[in-house]
Amino acid sequence: MKFDALDLAPSILEAINVCGYQQLTQVQSEVIPVALSGADLMACAETGTGKTAAFALPLLQKLLNDEINSGSLRGLILTPTRELAIQVAENISRYGQFTSLKTLAVYGGANMNPQRKALAAGVDILVATPGRLFDFIGQHGLDLSDVMTLVIDEADRMLDMGFVRDIERVKALVAVEHLTHFFSATYSEDVKALAQKMLHSPQWINVTQSRTASTVEQEVYLVDKRRKSELLSELVGRNNWQQVLVFASSKESADHLHNELKLDGLKSAVFHGDKSQGARNRALDEFKNGLLRVLVATDVAARGLDIQALPLVVNLEPPFDAEDYVHRIGRTGRAGLTGRAISFICPSDEKRLEEIETLIELKLPRTVLPGYELGTPLPARYRETQEPTIKSVERRKGKPKQGKRSASEGNNRGGNSVAKGKSSYANRRADKKR
Repeated sequence: MKFDALDLAPSILEAINVCGYQQLTQVQSEVIPVALSGADLMACAETGTGKTAAFALPLLQKLLNDEINSGSLRGLILTPTRELAIQVAENISRYGQFTSLKTLAVYGGANMNPQRKALAAGVDILVATPGRLFDFIGQHGLDLSDVMTLVIDEADRMLDMGFVRDIERVKALVAVEHLTHFFSATYSEDVKALAQKMLHSPQWINVTQSRTASTVEQEVYLVDKRRKSELLSELVGRNNWQQVLVFASSKESADHLHNELKLDGLKSAVFHGDKSQGARNRALDEFKNGLLRVLVATDVAARGLDIQALPLVVNLEPPFDAEDYVHRIGRTGRAGLTGRAISFICPSDEKRLEEIETLIELKLPRTVLPGYELGTPLPARYRETQEPTIKSVERRKGKPKQGKRSASEGNNRGGNSVAKGKSSYANRRADKKR
């Protein structure tokens, strides 16, 4: 079905055309007519299938029809993370670019004053994380009594993060007669129970075919734990990968990998909770614009990042929660495009891999890259970065570090050449020691 078959205003259809949308996705074709009819709904769909447009387009249409309260806050969307709030607000602004409707995202980790001034100037749709929303309610008396449509995005994640009470409080503050739309990537019993409690005679829409999108090719590389970053650099260089999103299970692991990639001349940045919102935004923008080859992130980025045509996701370590695997690899293979997801698995990761395979009901193919067989010794230079040798202890005490590699040497470390009989990565690290 095409978008012009829907009962949407010409201004919205024009924006959709500018965005390059042609055919509705399955979730859009099932959700939008129900939402336009004015019913509560609970929709479950795989990540990357167009859920944002599914709730945003009917909301924009409803606000255009409501001329009486034009200019007041009438639509509220709750999201679990800052990145998702920013992304959702940007998308809604694009869909409403030829209307007079204003959309704003408010979230923690950023200066409150610009957000406060934008709110005071008047907005029609507010996209918010719960904490910052209640900051505005408590400190600045934000009034939600005109909100006629409440959208809970990533409802499963909201529950995981303990936002149930916040959702209940918001429900009590919006207009008595309002619509509530729940959207979730997974259909757990907890999500169903919350929806049954908060929705009035809802329409239940479930378009999930599997736990992971069929457009994503998934595989596992078996490798020793200490050689994961070495293998990543080898693959990036050998295959000339230009845009890779890598997930690490901790901030420390992400920072360590980032430092290793710098040694190899690969342009990268880290994206995790210890970084300011400004630093995270800059890293994401540089990655999207092709200025970085690798973005190393923790699960703070597993939901909410929409990177157009991202070809590859790598799991340096499997997530602690199998559900997060679904959301990690959902950053690729979006909007009908194909993608690839690779997971680096060492012996201690096997239990978590089993949990993932049980969840997605799929046995992932295993690969061992020659030269990276389990038990293969580390190159001498690499061992120094893995354990506190005498040299590394001396450095921490303030003794001079080794000189930096030249730019030409660094570029070679991230290149495409593979030395005969020895991994190019091992050769490059040996060079570093000279």
